[in-house]
Amino acid sequence: MIPNFSVDFFSDVQYEYMTAEISYKGQILCQISQDKGSSNMEIEFFHEQRIVGEQPKMKFPIKDFITLIEDVKGELSTYR
Repeated sequence: MIPNFSVDFFSDVQYEYMTAEISYKGQILCQISQDKGSSNMEIEFFHEQRIVGEQPKMKFPIKDFITLIEDVKGELSTYR
């Protein structure tokens, strides 16, 4: 896992298939869903959804985020 990021896989009643919620420093960042197929996953970004104490600065290396997204996509596709 990449430092400061966390991923929670869960079944959200709004979606037919398993989803993944990505947080950065405890602040929710986005949710990935696979209802349109494993090759057409969608990402929804959130802001100010769950404020935890002091708002963390949402700035991190693109390379880390892309790596994390690819890892999450791979794991999510196993739940389809």
